Amino acid sequence: MPSATSSSGTAVSSTQSVRRLEEIAYEFWRAPEVDELDGWRLRFGYGVSGRANSVWPNAHGGIGLEEKLQRAERWYAERGVPALFQLTVAARPAGLADALLARGYEWGKAPVSVETADLHEVVERSSGDAQLSDEPDAAWVELWTGTRGFDRLDVARQILTGSPGRTVFAHVGDVAVGRAVVVGEWLGITSMATAPAARRRGHARSIVHTLAQWGWELGARRALLQVEQTNVAARELYARVGFVASHAYRYCIQR
Repeated sequence: MPSATSSSGTAVSSTQSVRRLEEIAYEFWRAPEVDELDGWRLRFGYGVSGRANSVWPNAHGGIGLEEKLQRAERWYAERGVPALFQLTVAARPAGLADALLARGYEWGKAPVSVETADLHEVVERSSGDAQLSDEPDAAWVELWTGTRGFDRLDVARQILTGSPGRTVFAHVGDVAVGRAVVVGEWLGITSMATAPAARRRGHARSIVHTLAQWGWELGARRALLQVEQTNVAARELYARVGFVASHAYRYCIQR
């Protein structure tokens, strides 16, 4: 992995801890299409988000790396897209990042910080009152996809509702949205978005509080979210309510 996990001040967890958190995060964001490849998970979601369209490479069996890479690249080529890997320090086999770069792959956009918190602390340190629903309506999906630059609303809805955990959708009017999933003791917060004209008015804090309270009442005790390291405003909000960086991931894309 590159130095993104340390140069920004992110606390680097052990490889075992990172892999465990990546397993948890995987359950919060399921791609519409997934194939297993010797411990890797090949994910495809028609371009809606990086996680749903990348290789989850955090386990490795007995297939040689060259053959494995060829098979992964062929799988993505059949779907008309380049291969994309989501890499953390837990990526396997060891040295995968270097092998990809030597193969002509390039690093993608800024690293993403994976952050965790004690859920009770999040509830206590946040405030607000967002509305909750079991399904995202059209306005919810359009706001989230619009802020992320996605145009496949059908696929977005499939991903948003595809987790095996209990899922809920929060909104503040038609200007701010967020999603949460409970799997075991973990609450995953995803898909936070606020319309540009409505930012810095406390809407995101209200959504985080409402989702955290909902998760606590369902028995979750820990929280996890993922945020781009360059999104300073969001990271400051999450830090204020108790989130601490665990590790980072970056995308490496075939060229």
